[in-house]
Amino acid sequence: MDLFRKTMKPVEQVLKDANVKKEDVNEVVLVGGSTRIPKVQQLLKEYFGGKDFGGKEPSKGINPDEAVAYGAAVQGGILSGAEGQADVVLVDVCPLTLGIESTGGVFTKLIPRNTVIPTRRARSSPLPHNQPTVLIQVFEGERSLTKDNNLLGKFELSGIPPAPRGVPQIEVTFEIDANGIMKVGAADKGTGKSESITITNEKGRLSQEEIDRIVAEAEKFSSEDEAQRKRIEALNSLSSFVYGLKTQLGDQEGLGGKVSDDDKKVILAAVKETTDWIEENGSSASVEDLEEKLAEVQGVVNPITTKLYQGGAGGAPGKDDDDITRDHDEL
Repeated sequence: MDLFRKTMKPVEQVLKDANVKKEDVNEVVLVGGSTRIPKVQQLLKEYFGGKDFGGKEPSKGINPDEAVAYGAAVQGGILSGAEGQADVVLVDVCPLTLGIESTGGVFTKLIPRNTVIPTRRARSSPLPHNQPTVLIQVFEGERSLTKDNNLLGKFELSGIPPAPRGVPQIEVTFEIDANGIMKVGAADKGTGKSESITITNEKGRLSQEEIDRIVAEAEKFSSEDEAQRKRIEALNSLSSFVYGLKTQLGDQEGLGGKVSDDDKKVILAAVKETTDWIEENGSSASVEDLEEKLAEVQGVVNPITTKLYQGGAGGAPGKDDDDITRDHDEL
């Protein structure tokens, strides 16, 4: 009986992915030879509230063994522009989430699983300090970290002028055509330099069995993945905050020219102490430790910046203060 119950798992997953309630289903089409088993058909009826789909049995208009071939033929006709297919609508979707690797090995998603193709998505990301070259790594999968996902391809964008952390902005674009061929491009917004890679369905892509396994693993390890992602994001937030402080203090036209020498020494001491702490404990610190450390350094800085703005800017935070606390998703 347990084996029969397992046949309902794909049904539940399909409804979840489509964001459809089972009460909204009008008809069920049987696909695959195993759907001929009476017990499977009975479980389908029970799952959908015991109703017979408006007084009808699950649709048997198409031979379950041939349903996939029929679908492939229709899709081929649509793509080739065959006569009589103009009014047929058959959508294809991305079987897995597509994205790139960002700081700390985090999987940054650009095209979610089950997005209808063709499609195009773009995302801008900042770069670390004085980085002339950026490596764009393209992954597919459902896990939070790229090490647990499937690498599809990678390429480099070079010739980026040296600049402070967060200044260069790289726009990454994903474009998938009706044939499932994906083009990934990266362009430096400042110089206009760009590079790209084309990934076909045959190039490092996964089989349906492997896709099903990845989706199942993502659900199984979702709690652990979320914990790892939060820890890395907390570390990135702390590092970005500290680096932002150091950069702003070096800007004599901004924060560096507004705070007193004594206050500057206090902030720089907090920056050094926090930087040393990150180097020693960053790889093993918990989310709570990292958030506590961020609150600690903010506790040193905030009274100084608050005093500064109350004294010279009507008590309202200015652009410099906002820049310090902004969290970036770096490549």
